[in-house]
Amino acid sequence: MNASFKRILLVTLISCFVTTASAYKPVVIVHGIWDVKTSLDFMADRIRELHPSTNVTIIDALHGIHSLGPMWKQVETFGAVIRSINQDHPAGIHIIGYSQGGLICRGIIESMSDLKVKTFVSLSSPQGGQFGDSFLRLIFSNLVKETVHRVFYSAPGQRWSVANYWKDPHHTNEYITHSRYLPFIDNIKQSPNSTQFKMNFLRLRKLVLIGGPDDGVITPWQSSQFSSYNDNETVVPMIERDVYNRDLFGLQTLHNKKRIFTYTMAGVNHHAWHHDLDVIDNFILPHLN
Repeated sequence: MNASFKRILLVTLISCFVTTASAYKPVVIVHGIWDVKTSLDFMADRIRELHPSTNVTIIDALHGIHSLGPMWKQVETFGAVIRSINQDHPAGIHIIGYSQGGLICRGIIESMSDLKVKTFVSLSSPQGGQFGDSFLRLIFSNLVKETVHRVFYSAPGQRWSVANYWKDPHHTNEYITHSRYLPFIDNIKQSPNSTQFKMNFLRLRKLVLIGGPDDGVITPWQSSQFSSYNDNETVVPMIERDVYNRDLFGLQTLHNKKRIFTYTMAGVNHHAWHHDLDVIDNFILPHLN
């Protein structure tokens, strides 16, 4: 092999590498409740390591106590940043939402028609609602799940993000009447935006749902995969829920088109999902192409 041919081969290989690396779409990450600025750095760095040249943005907003604000307000704040990133990358972006951040991201995807989101990774997020003391104790140490509905299902209570997706299976009517967020993005409660919510959600190429039985915070843990409690506190799987069978916001359609990818992993605590290499490498990275 002469020197000239070697140079041509080297240039070709470098060109192929650059083309492949630049083909990765930008990734936007939205943090969870009480998170600090650096909590998701490990996951972002891993994505950059295995997908070189990927533009990864962890949105620096609403940390700590500010993450307890109303969900629609957080949708507006995070959504403005995501819209700006998407405008700079019109071919599309990927979004990863961790914990409460995953539920915020769903609201963004459903309510913002100008976004072009290819893959939405919902990482241990209460997509089916939340009903558990372990979660409450992280924030409201003096409240318990049996009686907190008296606070959460009220106008003052709805100022807290957690109350916006608190789904008490023993007080369903109160939940639908008073909750200002989850019933709307589930399209259980109709609004002038209901049709658009479903249309926007159905534009997703991939919906990735990640959770596991040792999460310890999301309750039931299967909520991370759109399951939910019934009034006996028995878990109703996604495909048996009314929101799925009536296809209220597009879950059944995405499922039938094989665009939902569900991963269950034991042994991972809620606060460890974004630091677990197996989760990142095997469940998240393959979908960020």
